[in-house]
Amino acid sequence: MKGRIVLITGASDGIGKKAAEELAKLGANLILHGRNREKTQGVVDLIRSQVPEAVIDIEIADLSSFDQIDAMTQRLHHKYDRIDVLVNNAGVQLHDFELSEDGYENTLAINHLAYFLITSNLIDLVARSDYSRIVNVASGMHYRAELDFDNLQAEKGYSLYPIYAQSKLCNVMFTYYLADKLQDSRITVNTLHPGMIDTNLNPKRSPEAVARALPVEQGIISLMRCVTDPQLNGITGKYFDSDGQQIASSDISYNRDLQEKLWNVTEAMVGKAFAFPDH
Repeated sequence: MKGRIVLITGASDGIGKKAAEELAKLGANLILHGRNREKTQGVVDLIRSQVPEAVIDIEIADLSSFDQIDAMTQRLHHKYDRIDVLVNNAGVQLHDFELSEDGYENTLAINHLAYFLITSNLIDLVARSDYSRIVNVASGMHYRAELDFDNLQAEKGYSLYPIYAQSKLCNVMFTYYLADKLQDSRITVNTLHPGMIDTNLNPKRSPEAVARALPVEQGIISLMRCVTDPQLNGITGKYFDSDGQQIASSDISYNRDLQEKLWNVTEAMVGKAFAFPDH
């Protein structure tokens, strides 16, 4: 991974932070996204205390805002001529209903719409790489979800886990549809379940859930494989479990008609068609 340019969203904490630490040790050039500058800079300082020669850039943006996503990705175009790996990792579990500044339920906005818009805005840079990997962090919670287009934004009432699970199903379906669309290119797109990990994703979860949570080191196994494993060269449109093994996702996630409908609805929400690169 030496010299590979890797962008990780949500790198100021949890598995994004731990993956950044490990990738720095492998010699990757890191672009670390966070929402809070002080916290994200703290990750940079931590990594440089371990790897003094690490090459690290930071980007600060609130991924619930389309304007801030657009501004961040424009800055990256000015600074970089390629991105070797895009890791869409930032996510939320919200206990209460919130609206983004663009008028969308915030779980959907951050967990799905941001993945879509960031990928669309940066896929031309990924296409310029000879490595060209996109990795979408989903969740095993997607197995519990149905895709209800009349309840994408909690129109029928907000409940944390069903809405979160549905957003993670969107991640998986987005991965599959995009991988299929890019099958004639060298870009690969895969998705994964990190496991139930001890992070701050849901600071209000029960003591029982905290007790069952795995250390963050285990939460990056699958992510690190998707980013670094040469055996995955050319492997695309797959779902990996927390041990880094390729497995089947939920039955509904493979429904091509629903994938296409989700894609079209998402394009309408973000207000632009996906910017496929010229192959």
